Amino acid sequence: MAGVATIQSGTALTIADTNPMNVFGISEDRAQLSGECARSQLVRRGSVESKLNGYFNVSCFMRPPVIGADGIGTAFGNSGTGIVEGPGQANLDIALSKALRQNWPRENSSVEFRAEMYNVFNHPQFSNPDANFASPTFGVISSTAVNPRVGQLAVRFSF
Repeated sequence: MAGVATIQSGTALTIADTNPMNVFGISEDRAQLSGECARSQLVRRGSVESKLNGYFNVSCFMRPPVIGADGIGTAFGNSGTGIVEGPGQANLDIALSKALRQNWPRENSSVEFRAEMYNVFNHPQFSNPDANFASPTFGVISSTAVNPRVGQLAVRFSF
């Protein structure tokens, strides 16, 4: 019997903002924090499944401030890199095998039976949400990070 358990926290995410109005000519930058939320409030509370269509607390972010003399041009966003954590992962893979010695067709021959199962409990492991504040799908998790439960059987004859 063998097993592999994977338990890890999510990756650090930087909230980006596509902003063509940046006066410095850089259209891809970090998002602006609204100042109304503590760092612990940037991600909505609850299970990942309850946040699939809204992982982030949208009220914590806003467009960068206007600094241009034309009333349109904006500055850079003030959020830091890696300020939020994506969904974590908890996964278990197992394998069971049994080798039977045989004396046919040669001495010390064997037959091995093996069963392997990946993601044994079939828990969905979600990918990171869309982290671009300017995107219409900001905060939406649209895919999983690992396969659903997969099993395989094998027989190996050694001689």
